[in-house]
Amino acid sequence: MSTGTTPSADGARFSSRHTSAQFVGAGGVRLLLQAWLPAGPDPMKPPEASATIAVVHGYGDHGGRYVWFGEAMAARGWAVYVYDLRGHGQSSGTRGQVKRFDEYLDDTEVFLQQVRTAQSGSPIFLLGHSMGGLICTRLAEERSPDVRALILSSPFLQLAEAVPPARVAAAKGLALVWPGKDIGNTVQAAQLSHDQAVVDAYVTDRLVHHVAPARWAVQLMRAQDAAMAGAESITLPLYVLYGEEDQVADVTFIESLFARAASEDKTIRRYEGLYHECFNEIGRERVYDDLAAWLAPRVR
Repeated sequence: MSTGTTPSADGARFSSRHTSAQFVGAGGVRLLLQAWLPAGPDPMKPPEASATIAVVHGYGDHGGRYVWFGEAMAARGWAVYVYDLRGHGQSSGTRGQVKRFDEYLDDTEVFLQQVRTAQSGSPIFLLGHSMGGLICTRLAEERSPDVRALILSSPFLQLAEAVPPARVAAAKGLALVWPGKDIGNTVQAAQLSHDQAVVDAYVTDRLVHHVAPARWAVQLMRAQDAAMAGAESITLPLYVLYGEEDQVADVTFIESLFARAASEDKTIRRYEGLYHECFNEIGRERVYDDLAAWLAPRVR
């Protein structure tokens, strides 16, 4: 495990302390976990987190890209945990490949167990971004995770750009005979954020991968269909956010899922002018503030 301390922003109550460790996911896969925790002036007596956010990242991504979010929320007294999905970042597994989409759900359940052990007694809020939002949606629909609320950031329920039927058919055929064949990832770095530093860092980040194996693509599409079909079974308190200029995830599907969710307590935030990664956008401080304001009364 590694640790480090980062000074907090002006006006924040705490600084942040970063830790990392490995744990064993479903089927023995090795997964990397990172956390940003509140840190006070006395390193021997760190403050207790008021609550915990467990993050599931998007496709091709990794937990290290959540440093701004982790530091910002830790400075407010929250603990933030994120793990690298199998086949992503510093976790084991062939890049981008899964046999079943449910392998992501299995690993996320183990991840939540790790978080509960580390933050015993702290209410946990489950946050999924992009494909992580799809994973968390399916988890909420099928497995009733023991969390206080569900937070979906630009959930990847459908690609913004329509996929030609011939390409879908080709992917399904390849998934049977050549499941690891890369059919091409159409997402571009410039579609993620208006912040050029974020775009440049994404392009050069060696832990980001850009492959789209055929079997993964077919499993993803099935999970997207299942997520929309099961939307009415979502009953957890629900917070959804997305950028209105999202060019990756189809926002009409996000709106539909939100409208159909059975949650009695649900809120949606639409950010004018933002792209897919609201937490890494220009003006992200407002996104953090809005989320913190929604979380605060639900900690009790």
